[in-house]
Amino acid sequence: MKALVAGDPREVGGHRIVGRLGEGGQGVVYLGESPEGRRVAVKLLGSGLDDPGALDRFRQEAGYARRVKAFCTAQVLAGGESGGLPYVVSEFVDGPSLAQVIQERGPLRGAELRRLAIGTLTALAAIHQAGVVHRDFKPGNVLLSRDGPRVIDFGISRAVEELEHDGDVIEGTPPYMAPEQFGGGAAGAPADMFAWASTMVATATGRPPFGTGPLPALIHRITRAEPALGELEGALRELAVRCLAKDPGERPTATQALLTLLGHRVPERRLLAEGRQSAAPPSRRLGRPPVTAVVTVAVAVAVAVAVTAAVLLTRPSPPPVTSAGLPPAPRSGPMPLTSVSELELPDTGITVHENPADPVWVSSYHDHRKGRTGSYVRDPATRRFAFFGSLEEPIVSPGGGYVASLSSIRLQRTDFETIRLREVATGRDRDLRTVDKPATLFWPAWSPDGRRLLATVVEPGEPARAVGFAVVDPVAGTVRVTRVAVADQPRYAWGADARSVVYGAPGGVVKVLALDGKELRAFPDVGEVAAGGVARTSLGAVFATKCPDNTRNICFWDEASGDRKGVARLPEGGSFNGWMDGRHFLATVPGGGGNTDVVLMDATGRPVRTLADGPAAELDDVALWFTRKSP
Repeated sequence: MKALVAGDPREVGGHRIVGRLGEGGQGVVYLGESPEGRRVAVKLLGSGLDDPGALDRFRQEAGYARRVKAFCTAQVLAGGESGGLPYVVSEFVDGPSLAQVIQERGPLRGAELRRLAIGTLTALAAIHQAGVVHRDFKPGNVLLSRDGPRVIDFGISRAVEELEHDGDVIEGTPPYMAPEQFGGGAAGAPADMFAWASTMVATATGRPPFGTGPLPALIHRITRAEPALGELEGALRELAVRCLAKDPGERPTATQALLTLLGHRVPERRLLAEGRQSAAPPSRRLGRPPVTAVVTVAVAVAVAVAVTAAVLLTRPSPPPVTSAGLPPAPRSGPMPLTSVSELELPDTGITVHENPADPVWVSSYHDHRKGRTGSYVRDPATRRFAFFGSLEEPIVSPGGGYVASLSSIRLQRTDFETIRLREVATGRDRDLRTVDKPATLFWPAWSPDGRRLLATVVEPGEPARAVGFAVVDPVAGTVRVTRVAVADQPRYAWGADARSVVYGAPGGVVKVLALDGKELRAFPDVGEVAAGGVARTSLGAVFATKCPDNTRNICFWDEASGDRKGVARLPEGGSFNGWMDGRHFLATVPGGGGNTDVVLMDATGRPVRTLADGPAAELDDVALWFTRKSP
């Protein structure tokens, strides 16, 4: 903000003028204060303009802007005339412009860029639904607030039904203008989509797709040349290509483009709200519980899947914390045998196949592909994935009461480690101290009720040694570390009802320990232990191993007696990833054409339903975590 100068008003329409925010061709934008003390932006048409139509256009701006729903836009609050000059009062957006951010920080990447794209498309959808065309969409007209991006300045907008073009006047900012704006044709909503794509390219690369420079050369490139998209990639790149089509009729609408980035069908009445929600920064999205039903996700008998599809299955557990301080209970019941909808994970080739009746769903995923370190957690209210953080590996508890994450940064610490716990009902984060260095935690897994988290304690060496396990209680805020003096290299998983732990020892031996580390049982010659720990199934309380006689077979053993209770046959290259419900388990199997399928199988190994699929190269590096929802 700059200080007021001589001739600036001290009051406009009952709003006290505090300072100058900016100045443009039409007038000055001031920082104002309403009678109630609310900060506002006051745009006042300047005097002495040569354009005789400026006054009429400014009045039109106020009328059109009031018709636009306040979704990712700066809401217009009032308008009128002061001292013979028209003014518009709008919501004050406290944040830099996108143009400033690009200049000072450089290009945006990853989830931040995607949120910006969704937010600005939400704004354009709201603008176009009101029958308005922005006609000057560019980085300078996007402000980055703490709640997400806001589109501002309808200074040269027109109602769609009143659009006219004067071939002698160029209205807009040339590097972001569409070909038809230079050719004497009507510039409608498709021109905004061209400008939107140009802005996204500039945001991702630092320069608009057709460059800048002398106007004749620039116009030639915009109307004749192919755009330079630089490092823009994935779904956003494909969408930008469509929006930069020379023919306005080939460009998608803002609504169509928004649905493309959201990746799933959304009822029309919910579209703008969901767009705004998905565009909000993580701290504003996951930090506050939904106004409607609070989250509910459940981890079943969790299984870390470090296999081809790197999938973790989890089972029942509680949703938001109850008044008694305990998290909510997970949803019960079997998985339906068919999928009825598809969800594409943004910027990946992975598709998740779902059914609204599913008690278990993909609750988070971690992107470990080269150059990417992002993780995402699903919001039960919107069913969309929200960015959780870089170098984080969040896993949601069964029932959705908590999100726990071990940051990769812990490996660089030299004093002690912490685990991040988010209480979903309140949005509060806590960092609990876990183990002192040189020890570190690996392979976290929630208990079936979602109330405790188990992790293996490892110390470095040649080879590294597993020296015990830790049990984290998020309700009590405690961490209990149990040291176990064994010569084995165990990876601990939950035993029956989370009252014990199990691990695989050399020679095909599986051992059961009490939570104080005392050995309870040992079962020799049962094979290499598989993912998931002990699960309660139609076969009883069982743990799984690769059968000692044939590693393509998975054997299920009674946790109390060690008796074999069943055998499942996996396809060549398949991996067992834990039980989904009492009758079905999760497996990853090679698909056709270099793909990998994440499949629901019955207790004999018969495929029942595909839950996710995608390129094997991507599923190797994008870890999906399945958890049981809340009731």
